Amino acid sequence: MKCYRIEDVKEFMELLFLKDIFDKFCMSSMELKTLVSFSVKGNMFPDWLDEEAKEFYGNLEYVPWKLFRPTAFSLIRGKQTPTMLRIQFVHYMENGDCGGLRVQFENRELTCMSSYTAAEFTLDKRAELLWDENCSHFLKKNNILSTE
Repeated sequence: MKCYRIEDVKEFMELLFLKDIFDKFCMSSMELKTLVSFSVKGNMFPDWLDEEAKEFYGNLEYVPWKLFRPTAFSLIRGKQTPTMLRIQFVHYMENGDCGGLRVQFENRELTCMSSYTAAEFTLDKRAELLWDENCSHFLKKNNILSTE
């Protein structure tokens, strides 16, 4: 698990809500405080999708960020900054393990925290360390300035 402090909040939020770089992730939850608070569970209901989308996304447990991003953006759009925002992203590995990336904006500070859950108990931490490394590379590749 690694935590990254994001230096440029405005640029990161543009990437998060207006670009497709996080679209490879699914969203398991989102919490937001603006005028009111919102709490969203990302469990997907494939029956709501059209046939083409159901064929592509129907086997996922959580909603792809690509599908939910416009809705999330509509909740924060405006002149005022949200008081708090937390988004838990997940990425399932072929072996059943799950990598996570938590985006959190609170007290005017933006952080990303990596996490990793193995499908089966193991003392071997190589996969977790690789996920942490991949998260760091993801931030650098997308020119997101951060400090660990």
